[in-house]
Amino acid sequence: MINKINIKGLKCFNDVELTLKNLTLLAGKNSMGKSTVIQAILALIQNGNNPFSGEYINIGKISELKNRYVGSTEIQISINDKFSKIIIDDYSKVKTKGKKEKLNIKYLCADRIGVRDTYSKELSNSDDIGVKCEYAYQYLEKHSDDKWEDSEFVYNPKSKLTFGGQVDYWLNEIVGYTIRAEEIDRTELIRVSFNANGLVNNIRPKNVGTGVSYIAEIIIAALSCEAGDIVIIENPEIHIHPSGQSKFVSFLAFLAQNGVQVIVETHSDHIYNSVRKSIHNDEIECDNVSIYFFEQISDGTSRPFLIPINEDGKAEQQREGFFDQTKKDLEEILGW
Repeated sequence: MINKINIKGLKCFNDVELTLKNLTLLAGKNSMGKSTVIQAILALIQNGNNPFSGEYINIGKISELKNRYVGSTEIQISINDKFSKIIIDDYSKVKTKGKKEKLNIKYLCADRIGVRDTYSKELSNSDDIGVKCEYAYQYLEKHSDDKWEDSEFVYNPKSKLTFGGQVDYWLNEIVGYTIRAEEIDRTELIRVSFNANGLVNNIRPKNVGTGVSYIAEIIIAALSCEAGDIVIIENPEIHIHPSGQSKFVSFLAFLAQNGVQVIVETHSDHIYNSVRKSIHNDEIECDNVSIYFFEQISDGTSRPFLIPINEDGKAEQQREGFFDQTKKDLEEILGW
């Protein structure tokens, strides 16, 4: 688990520190540093002279990534006060300090694969989900019948106690569908179909709402985690109705409360308010939640500001621009 991360000299950051919990939300206007935190985490597990270019992310040369507002001469990233990477330029070897921790991370980028008639298989590693969730349905096809009687990730004991049964349970709760993935004979392809509340079966992904495929991929990826793993999700609200977003947060809270570290980048006030509701409804403890709002300060750099949430789910501090646009729009409409 990542309890603390320090980032110096990377993109919009001069010197910042964040305390991460079981469930962490990263919020703020565009280009304020939310993705930069995620990129810093991924740079810790990517190797090579440019840890920002690899399996998870490929965002450019070191010279492009140094903070230009304050003229940073190096980039430094450290976690848990135990391990650091120091990146100086495009030509020097990366320096490390401390012992590198093993981090089992699933990173689901915003550019997820979405709706397809068929999905390709990953032949070298059939348990790979892919950063775009491109192999999620292969994982489902392979593990659908895996028994889950003893799993701590069973929310409803009356649900079908298999991996596929748990995917179906949450998908039905969130968007009202269940799913089937099957290998197409003599091909390297997976076919997916959805079932609508037991009324209509074998519906092609293109014939249900786009959000159904998007959320199914995330559910599969998240349920493939074990306690102690980390799942990072960019913009899970894409194509999802607000009611579905609210139910989806209950899923994330359930995972986080049971030991999976969940880090979410979001622009959705529905996601934010649903986290507060989950705290209020005792789905997750407030001490297991961190919510950060990123904003630009006077020198042009960005800083994360912690938004404390009490045990009733109420924000104990508010900042200008932090999910307040609905209130502002209503005030303008009503003439307040």
